[in-house]
Amino acid sequence: MQGEGEEDDELARIQRLLRPPEIPGVEDWGIPPPPSTPCDPALETKLSQFMSLKRDPVDPKHFNDSLMSNRSFRNPHLYTRLVEFVDVDERATNFPKDVWDPMDVREEWYADRIAEAQKARSEQQAAQDGSLKRTKIDFTSISRPGRPAATAVPQRTDQRPAISRGGVLGNGYGRGRGRLRFG
Repeated sequence: MQGEGEEDDELARIQRLLRPPEIPGVEDWGIPPPPSTPCDPALETKLSQFMSLKRDPVDPKHFNDSLMSNRSFRNPHLYTRLVEFVDVDERATNFPKDVWDPMDVREEWYADRIAEAQKARSEQQAAQDGSLKRTKIDFTSISRPGRPAATAVPQRTDQRPAISRGGVLGNGYGRGRGRLRFG
């Protein structure tokens, strides 16, 4: 059993290993200090009410569970209505405008322009390939005069269809079982 000092050493070692490396020139990884102004009393009251509902020992209620059990939230169009109601810009970003401006969308990035470019490229490639393709292939026999062809396929004399017993796909598995179960 480890002593209390050894557990503290182990905890300190784990904390050191998990601590991310410092960023040169940035204090505390750019995280601002806690605010010194007091919190809004109305907001504090609302949060304490939610916490008391969540921690109620008899009937605990979680806000997300209440939302999901509400029948109104099963509406598939709810998301769009909530976005419109709250007036959220879904394309907004926290990046500076010189890094990424979501409103600066080029014309060639739209789906219809991409489809037009793909169609033009495939037509151009088809025109190039069409001029190179052969329209006729001349076949010649490999048999020499006076000798029978070496690759001649014997003709079947009976009228029954040929049954494959092997090969790449038909390896003979399930032979003699009659009809297939799912066929």
